[in-house]
Amino acid sequence: MSTKVKVSIVSTAILCAAFTLSGCASGTNAIDDAITTSAISIADSTPTISTAPFNEPDVQTDASTSDKLLDEDTIRLAVTAADLSKIPGDGLYWANEATGSSGSITNLAQRVEAGQTCRSFNATRTSYDGVTLYQGDVCLDKRSGWWTRSLEPVT
Repeated sequence: MSTKVKVSIVSTAILCAAFTLSGCASGTNAIDDAITTSAISIADSTPTISTAPFNEPDVQTDASTSDKLLDEDTIRLAVTAADLSKIPGDGLYWANEATGSSGSITNLAQRVEAGQTCRSFNATRTSYDGVTLYQGDVCLDKRSGWWTRSLEPVT
């Protein structure tokens, strides 16, 4: 085989490789072109928490109401996770980093009502809108878990 033919074969091979690889670097992949940042959704900035199992929220909430609902969830989690035999005399402390609110839970008592385990309690909530004392009651539903039966400001 002559030198010209060898050079031509090598040149052709290099040229084919260059064309093949240039398709990878050009970014003209149909899948990549179909992906856009608009496909990423942002989490709902106004979460709602149901006060009873399986109820759907029927209205949007403002920021203040949303913060109270998030704090209600935090209080419920503290009340339901508490080991009643190990609660200190001054009660439990709770804090919600998302809202900046905090407080304490006192007078925590458990009972069985209509076949459900329920816990009653008092809770304080210190937030940007002041300090509020609440009376609350949570119950354990076998289908959905713990839910807030009531959480009302003490007047």
